[in-house]
Amino acid sequence: MLILRPIEPRDADALLGLATQLDSMNLPAEPAFLAERIALSQRSFAGELEDWREGIYVFVLEDSDVERCVGTCTILAKHGRPGHPYFWLEVTNEVRRSDDLGVRFEHKKLQLRSTEDGPTEIGGIVLEPAYRRHKGRCGKALSIVRFAYMSMHPDRFEREVIAEMLSPFEEGRRNLLWDAFGKHFTGLSYREADHLSSRSKQFIADLFPVDPVYATLFPQRVQDVIGQANETAVAALRILEKIGFRHLCQVDPFDGGPYVGASRDAIASVNQRRQLVLPGLAREAPATDEETLVLISAEGRHGFRATVVPIDADESPYVCEAAREALGVGAGDRVSITPLP
Repeated sequence: MLILRPIEPRDADALLGLATQLDSMNLPAEPAFLAERIALSQRSFAGELEDWREGIYVFVLEDSDVERCVGTCTILAKHGRPGHPYFWLEVTNEVRRSDDLGVRFEHKKLQLRSTEDGPTEIGGIVLEPAYRRHKGRCGKALSIVRFAYMSMHPDRFEREVIAEMLSPFEEGRRNLLWDAFGKHFTGLSYREADHLSSRSKQFIADLFPVDPVYATLFPQRVQDVIGQANETAVAALRILEKIGFRHLCQVDPFDGGPYVGASRDAIASVNQRRQLVLPGLAREAPATDEETLVLISAEGRHGFRATVVPIDADESPYVCEAAREALGVGAGDRVSITPLP
């Protein structure tokens, strides 16, 4: 059975293995950093933080049949707060004409922006390749579980939610925009800058240009990747678009990956969540290849847990005994149902 739950210290090795696949600012493959992240996540889920804005919620997808975590995802309660600004490059277009020459040019401009009162950010999705076409819709479950949890605890998150999509990379994890832009102002490689930013982003404010930069000055192949998602992020992007996320005129200042965003309460996976009381009898789903699946979640005796179950023609979920045990719930307990897009 596939179970989505908060990360625990026993998952440290599995998280490191997953982080190695991504190795990004939000999930660097550094054991010490990940140990701190696990501890902070546990305190966040337990509601033990003095300031909710510091919350970081790390979920894992566990395959109980092999007793191994095969995926992870994250919510950052607030991306941009006092002392920890959120930076982005605002993308605008400027049209210039010359009647004398009979020409017209449209220039893309990049302007560094920042705020200490930013949105909630979702990210850190990593899924082992073998599970990407799993019948349990693992990728969708990892994406949607974050919104199911947000809708349970709206007071822990901002009203606006964003997600950064990774941009295309060259061999050796080189990034075209960084090499043409950020590297010239910091002297750092992309990897060095990305890892440094997981600890502090002050160097961005100190060294990046404060005036707009014309992307027209970059080689065409660099211009072409600005605002484009990496092919590995396309599936995740499509899921977000289906539930209401829209493209913002913002890109990551390091790699030029696009930001998408939505109002939290307008996200389909937030406002379509419904609650129900479990009936007395567990139900086994009939064997069929045409199942409609939903995410079922609860805060039962095991804490927050979620899994994917089929529903019948009346949209009632089949919650077998094994699923009830995994969720830590029984007859008469409340559970939440969130559609999978």
